[in-house]
Amino acid sequence: MKILKNALCMVAIFSLQSVTSIAQENPVSVDNDTMKITFLGTGAPRPSTERYGPSILVEAGDHKILVDAGPGMRERLFEAGGFEAISGVDHVLVTHLHFDHTVSVSSVWLSGWLFGRRVPLHIQGPVGIKDMMENIERAYQWDVDYRIMVGVPKEGTELIVDEVSDGVIFDEGGLKITAFQVEHMPINIETGNVLGLRGETIGFRMDYKGHSVLFSGDTRSTEKSEINQVGKGVDLLIHEVQVPSPGATAEANLANVSMSVHSTPEQVGHVFEKAKPKMGVYSHIIPPGTTAEDLVKGTRPYYKGPLTVAHDFMEITLKGDEIIVGERVKQSDGKFEDSNVLAK
Repeated sequence: MKILKNALCMVAIFSLQSVTSIAQENPVSVDNDTMKITFLGTGAPRPSTERYGPSILVEAGDHKILVDAGPGMRERLFEAGGFEAISGVDHVLVTHLHFDHTVSVSSVWLSGWLFGRRVPLHIQGPVGIKDMMENIERAYQWDVDYRIMVGVPKEGTELIVDEVSDGVIFDEGGLKITAFQVEHMPINIETGNVLGLRGETIGFRMDYKGHSVLFSGDTRSTEKSEINQVGKGVDLLIHEVQVPSPGATAEANLANVSMSVHSTPEQVGHVFEKAKPKMGVYSHIIPPGTTAEDLVKGTRPYYKGPLTVAHDFMEITLKGDEIIVGERVKQSDGKFEDSNVLAK
């Protein structure tokens, strides 16, 4: 296995190599095995101008899939690929129904349609995603009717929504997606017992032409975590992480309530050690100002393998036996009139 790392990444775990032309050198095509993972947002509920809300773009063959759609997703997606990227996404995976993972789902649907998507948007998520999308459709029915009336084609307004749980949920064009349970439902902090809120929280594993990527979703880590088995030997294991907010203010105490349903670097270190991915990756970082050095320091006593800390617009390319970490090449603002997205 060959691992290349860009000097722009803060944690110097591997030998560094400048890869500013990764996108041009490693195009995604149905004729190759290349997968690209672009971190559109690596933050969490707390607002941050450095880390937008959680959202990851996966490109493999002719698949363009979003894992979650947090705040700022549309603008990051536009930066990543212009109007073609906005209209090109036709599949969204939702790990759970917290607002920081779903607030931009309506924008995936409507912006994608308005700027060129002419196929249904396929959304897969846990129990409750159908109710959420039905309500979103009702909320924006006037908007859709208005635009159709003035000439925007109706094609592309359709939604296909699946509620999924465990097992294979998609298997087309060489891409297989498997859903699995994660432990993010509210618990009694003293006993650890689940409090009984309706619904589920899930993670996803993607397999494509010999490559594999696991997305933890939001989760606390325990000995029983399915990630320990589902993630065995994957190329990338992308895991959320939280460190305690310092101090004893009311705000710090409130922020730390969520420690019971998220994972510390020490806990994730145990997960990485059990699963032994080719590379462990941190994303959905709480608080957003947490440094890479802090996360690595907490992880290293338990996991010595390849590790990187994602930031917004980091791009990881899986190609052959290489894992190439670099920066997404940003598009210029561009003009819709010159985008040619309607010609496809």
